[in-house]
Amino acid sequence: MRRVDISLERDRETASVRSAAGALLGRGGVIVWNDIAPEGREQFYQWHDKEHIPERLAIPGFRRGRRYVRRGHSPEWLTLYEASDLDVLTSAEYLARLNSPTPQTTSTLRFFRNTSRAVCRLMGSAGESSGGFMLAMRLSAPAENAAQLCAQFGASVLTHAVAINGVVACHLYGADHAASFTATAESKTREFDVPAWIVLAEASRPDAAERVPALVTSALAHLGATLRDAAVYTLEICRLAPAFSIGDPTR
Repeated sequence: MRRVDISLERDRETASVRSAAGALLGRGGVIVWNDIAPEGREQFYQWHDKEHIPERLAIPGFRRGRRYVRRGHSPEWLTLYEASDLDVLTSAEYLARLNSPTPQTTSTLRFFRNTSRAVCRLMGSAGESSGGFMLAMRLSAPAENAAQLCAQFGASVLTHAVAINGVVACHLYGADHAASFTATAESKTREFDVPAWIVLAEASRPDAAERVPALVTSALAHLGATLRDAAVYTLEICRLAPAFSIGDPTR
Protein backbone atom coordinates (compact mmCIF):
# COMPACT_ATOMS: atom_id res chain seq x y z
CA MET A 1 0.00 0.00 0.00
CA ARG A 2 2.86 2.33 0.78
CA ARG A 3 4.24 1.93 -2.76
CA VAL A 4 0.90 3.02 -4.20
CA ASP A 5 0.94 6.12 -2.00
CA ILE A 6 4.46 7.08 -3.11
CA SER A 7 3.54 6.51 -6.72
CA LEU A 8 0.47 8.73 -6.47
CA GLU A 9 2.46 11.47 -4.76
CA ARG A 10 5.10 11.40 -7.47
CA ASP A 11 2.51 11.30 -10.23
CA ARG A 12 0.87 14.41 -8.79
CA GLU A 13 4.27 16.13 -8.49
CA THR A 14 5.18 15.25 -12.07
CA ALA A 15 1.82 16.47 -13.37
CA SER A 16 2.17 19.72 -11.44
CA VAL A 17 5.63 20.44 -12.82
CA ARG A 18 4.61 19.55 -16.38
CA SER A 19 1.50 21.73 -16.27
CA ALA A 20 3.56 24.64 -14.97
CA ALA A 21 6.22 24.52 -17.66
CA GLY A 22 4.78 22.65 -20.67
CA ALA A 23 7.55 20.67 -22.34
CA LEU A 24 9.92 21.41 -19.45
CA LEU A 25 10.09 19.75 -16.03
CA GLY A 26 10.28 22.89 -13.93
CA ARG A 27 10.88 26.63 -13.87
CA GLY A 28 14.56 26.58 -12.92
CA GLY A 29 17.45 25.77 -15.21
CA VAL A 30 21.21 25.53 -15.41
CA ILE A 31 22.40 26.04 -18.99
CA VAL A 32 26.03 25.48 -19.94
CA TRP A 33 27.91 25.96 -23.22
CA ASN A 34 31.48 24.66 -23.50
CA ASP A 35 34.30 23.42 -25.67
CA ILE A 36 36.74 20.73 -24.54
CA ALA A 37 40.46 20.60 -25.22
CA PRO A 38 41.19 17.76 -27.67
CA GLU A 39 43.14 15.72 -25.14
CA GLY A 40 40.20 15.77 -22.71
CA ARG A 41 37.35 14.65 -24.99
CA GLU A 42 37.28 10.98 -23.96
CA GLN A 43 37.49 11.92 -20.29
CA PHE A 44 34.70 14.46 -20.74
CA TYR A 45 32.30 11.85 -22.16
CA GLN A 46 33.16 9.30 -19.47
CA TRP A 47 32.67 11.85 -16.70
CA HIS A 48 29.62 13.66 -18.04
CA ASP A 49 27.69 10.52 -19.06
CA LYS A 50 28.53 8.27 -16.12
CA GLU A 51 29.18 10.59 -13.18
CA HIS A 52 28.20 14.23 -13.61
CA ILE A 53 24.65 13.96 -14.97
CA PRO A 54 23.63 11.20 -12.47
CA GLU A 55 25.22 13.18 -9.64
CA ARG A 56 23.31 16.34 -10.47
CA LEU A 57 20.01 14.48 -10.84
CA ALA A 58 20.44 13.00 -7.37
CA ILE A 59 20.12 16.52 -5.89
CA PRO A 60 16.56 17.16 -4.63
CA GLY A 61 14.59 19.25 -7.11
CA PHE A 62 16.66 18.42 -10.20
CA ARG A 63 14.38 16.82 -12.80
CA ARG A 64 16.20 16.15 -16.06
CA GLY A 65 19.60 16.55 -17.68
CA ARG A 66 20.19 16.83 -21.42
CA ARG A 67 23.36 17.36 -23.44
CA TYR A 68 23.51 18.43 -27.08
CA VAL A 69 26.38 18.76 -29.54
CA ARG A 70 27.13 20.71 -32.71
CA ARG A 71 30.28 19.49 -34.41
CA GLY A 72 32.44 22.24 -35.86
CA HIS A 73 30.76 24.98 -33.82
CA SER A 74 32.19 26.78 -30.82
CA PRO A 75 30.98 26.17 -28.18
CA GLU A 76 30.55 22.55 -29.27
CA TRP A 77 28.37 21.33 -26.40
CA LEU A 78 25.17 22.58 -24.79
CA THR A 79 23.89 21.15 -21.49
CA LEU A 80 20.52 21.86 -19.92
CA TYR A 81 19.53 20.85 -16.39
CA GLU A 82 15.88 21.39 -15.50
CA ALA A 83 14.91 21.98 -11.86
CA SER A 84 11.61 22.57 -10.15
CA ASP A 85 12.44 26.24 -9.43
CA LEU A 86 15.28 28.65 -8.80
CA ASP A 87 15.33 27.81 -5.08
CA VAL A 88 16.70 24.37 -5.95
CA LEU A 89 19.63 26.03 -7.72
CA THR A 90 20.54 28.11 -4.68
CA SER A 91 19.82 25.35 -2.15
CA ALA A 92 22.24 24.08 0.48
CA GLU A 93 22.25 20.66 -1.21
CA TYR A 94 23.31 22.03 -4.57
CA LEU A 95 25.89 24.42 -3.14
CA ALA A 96 27.35 21.58 -1.06
CA ARG A 97 27.89 19.59 -4.23
CA LEU A 98 29.46 22.58 -6.03
CA ASN A 99 31.81 23.06 -3.09
CA SER A 100 32.81 19.38 -2.92
CA PRO A 101 33.66 18.41 -6.50
CA THR A 102 34.74 14.82 -7.06
CA PRO A 103 38.32 14.16 -8.19
CA GLN A 104 37.00 13.31 -11.66
CA THR A 105 35.10 16.61 -11.79
CA THR A 106 38.15 18.64 -10.84
CA SER A 107 40.25 16.77 -13.37
CA THR A 108 37.76 17.15 -16.23
CA LEU A 109 37.00 20.83 -15.67
CA ARG A 110 40.65 21.58 -16.52
CA PHE A 111 39.79 20.78 -20.14
CA PHE A 112 36.81 23.19 -20.39
CA ARG A 113 37.21 26.05 -22.82
CA ASN A 114 34.99 28.92 -24.02
CA THR A 115 32.42 28.34 -21.28
CA SER A 116 29.14 30.15 -20.65
CA ARG A 117 27.00 29.16 -17.68
CA ALA A 118 23.71 30.61 -16.49
CA VAL A 119 21.49 29.77 -13.53
CA CYS A 120 18.07 30.75 -14.85
CA ARG A 121 14.39 31.31 -14.29
CA LEU A 122 11.93 30.23 -16.95
CA MET A 123 10.23 33.42 -18.16
CA GLY A 124 8.04 32.02 -20.94
CA SER A 125 7.35 28.71 -22.64
CA ALA A 126 5.10 27.19 -25.29
CA GLY A 127 4.80 23.67 -26.64
CA GLU A 128 4.34 20.26 -25.09
CA SER A 129 7.11 18.12 -26.63
CA SER A 130 10.88 17.70 -26.45
CA GLY A 131 12.84 17.71 -29.69
CA GLY A 132 15.97 15.95 -30.89
CA PHE A 133 17.34 19.32 -32.03
CA MET A 134 17.76 22.41 -29.88
CA LEU A 135 18.31 25.94 -31.08
CA ALA A 136 20.19 27.89 -28.41
CA MET A 137 20.39 31.67 -28.59
CA ARG A 138 22.31 33.91 -26.20
CA LEU A 139 21.03 37.48 -25.98
CA SER A 140 21.80 40.69 -24.15
CA ALA A 141 19.44 43.61 -23.56
CA PRO A 142 19.26 46.70 -21.33
CA ALA A 143 18.17 45.71 -17.82
CA GLU A 144 15.44 48.36 -17.80
CA ASN A 145 13.74 46.59 -20.72
CA ALA A 146 13.44 43.23 -19.00
CA ALA A 147 9.68 43.36 -18.35
CA GLN A 148 8.95 44.58 -21.88
CA LEU A 149 11.21 41.92 -23.37
CA CYS A 150 9.36 39.13 -21.56
CA ALA A 151 5.99 40.54 -22.58
CA GLN A 152 7.04 40.99 -26.19
CA PHE A 153 8.50 37.49 -26.33
CA GLY A 154 5.24 36.04 -25.06
CA ALA A 155 3.14 38.10 -27.44
CA SER A 156 5.20 37.89 -30.64
CA VAL A 157 7.55 34.93 -30.47
CA LEU A 158 6.17 31.93 -28.59
CA THR A 159 2.99 31.35 -30.61
CA HIS A 160 4.69 32.02 -33.94
CA ALA A 161 7.69 29.82 -33.10
CA VAL A 162 5.67 26.73 -32.23
CA ALA A 163 3.53 27.32 -35.34
CA ILE A 164 6.59 26.56 -37.48
CA ASN A 165 6.31 23.04 -38.84
CA GLY A 166 8.91 20.98 -36.95
CA VAL A 167 9.27 23.31 -33.95
CA VAL A 168 7.70 21.54 -30.96
CA ALA A 169 8.52 23.95 -28.10
CA CYS A 170 10.10 27.33 -27.41
CA HIS A 171 11.40 28.73 -24.12
CA LEU A 172 12.75 32.00 -22.74
CA TYR A 173 15.10 31.91 -19.74
CA GLY A 174 16.40 34.89 -17.80
CA ALA A 175 19.69 34.49 -15.94
CA ASP A 176 19.82 35.20 -12.21
CA HIS A 177 23.06 37.13 -11.98
CA ALA A 178 23.73 36.51 -8.27
CA ALA A 179 23.01 32.79 -8.46
CA SER A 180 25.10 32.40 -11.62
CA PHE A 181 28.14 34.08 -10.09
CA THR A 182 28.01 32.41 -6.66
CA ALA A 183 31.60 31.59 -5.73
CA THR A 184 32.10 27.85 -5.27
CA ALA A 185 34.97 25.39 -5.48
CA GLU A 186 33.78 24.40 -8.96
CA SER A 187 33.35 27.93 -10.28
CA LYS A 188 36.94 28.76 -9.30
CA THR A 189 38.29 26.03 -11.57
CA ARG A 190 37.35 27.75 -14.85
CA GLU A 191 36.47 31.08 -16.37
CA PHE A 192 32.94 31.56 -17.69
CA ASP A 193 30.51 34.29 -18.68
CA VAL A 194 26.79 34.56 -18.00
CA PRO A 195 24.41 35.37 -20.86
CA ALA A 196 21.51 37.54 -19.69
CA TRP A 197 18.80 35.92 -21.82
CA ILE A 198 18.57 32.50 -23.41
CA VAL A 199 16.10 31.35 -26.03
CA LEU A 200 15.76 27.61 -26.61
CA ALA A 201 13.66 26.17 -29.43
CA GLU A 202 13.11 22.41 -29.56
CA ALA A 203 12.50 20.85 -32.94
CA SER A 204 12.12 17.55 -34.74
CA ARG A 205 14.13 18.90 -37.70
CA PRO A 206 17.19 21.18 -37.65
CA ASP A 207 15.95 23.30 -40.56
CA ALA A 208 12.80 24.15 -38.60
CA ALA A 209 14.84 25.36 -35.61
CA GLU A 210 16.99 27.50 -37.91
CA ARG A 211 13.94 29.63 -38.74
CA VAL A 212 13.52 30.85 -35.16
CA PRO A 213 16.45 33.33 -34.78
CA ALA A 214 15.06 35.74 -37.38
CA LEU A 215 11.69 35.67 -35.59
CA VAL A 216 13.32 36.44 -32.23
CA THR A 217 15.61 39.21 -33.40
CA SER A 218 12.92 40.99 -35.40
CA ALA A 219 10.53 40.92 -32.43
CA LEU A 220 13.05 42.12 -29.82
CA ALA A 221 15.41 44.45 -31.70
CA HIS A 222 13.47 47.58 -30.72
CA LEU A 223 14.10 46.71 -27.05
CA GLY A 224 17.86 46.75 -27.56
CA ALA A 225 18.23 42.97 -27.65
CA THR A 226 21.44 41.91 -29.36
CA LEU A 227 22.33 38.40 -30.47
CA ARG A 228 25.61 36.93 -29.34
CA ASP A 229 25.26 33.42 -30.73
CA ALA A 230 22.65 31.13 -32.27
CA ALA A 231 23.26 27.48 -33.14
CA VAL A 232 21.20 24.32 -33.57
CA TYR A 233 22.51 21.41 -31.50
CA THR A 234 21.73 17.68 -31.72
CA LEU A 235 20.72 15.62 -28.67
CA GLU A 236 23.41 13.27 -27.33
CA ILE A 237 22.00 12.16 -23.96
CA CYS A 238 18.83 12.66 -21.92
CA ARG A 239 18.40 11.39 -18.37
CA LEU A 240 15.56 11.82 -15.89
CA ALA A 241 15.92 12.15 -12.14
CA PRO A 242 15.14 8.86 -10.35
CA ALA A 243 11.68 10.00 -9.18
CA PHE A 244 10.71 10.66 -12.81
CA SER A 245 12.16 7.46 -14.31
CA ILE A 246 9.84 4.76 -15.63
CA GLY A 247 12.14 2.13 -14.14
CA ASP A 248 11.82 3.49 -10.60
CA PRO A 249 10.79 0.41 -8.55
CA THR A 250 8.59 2.50 -6.27
CA ARG A 251 6.31 3.51 -9.16
